[in-house]
Amino acid sequence: MTVELTSNWKPLEGKLKPEHCAEFMWMYRDAGIEHYKHIMTRLYLRLDQAGRCLVWNGNRLREVPFEQEWRRVTGRAG
Repeated sequence: MTVELTSNWKPLEGKLKPEHCAEFMWMYRDAGIEHYKHIMTRLYLRLDQAGRCLVWNGNRLREVPFEQEWRRVTGRAG
């Protein structure tokens, strides 16, 4: 595992308005996947460089709709 520690906000900024991006902390990048942590729920939102949303499914990542993960991570729709 090669973890990179230079922040990259572009995938998240491509999905959310600035005020919603401010709800997240950039944590790290692993294998090209950006890991953002929500400041209130402490849950992770994972995006690849193209903005695809990924979740762990067993021992691998799979793509899911962004809106579905937004609801899970933030606890709200929209």
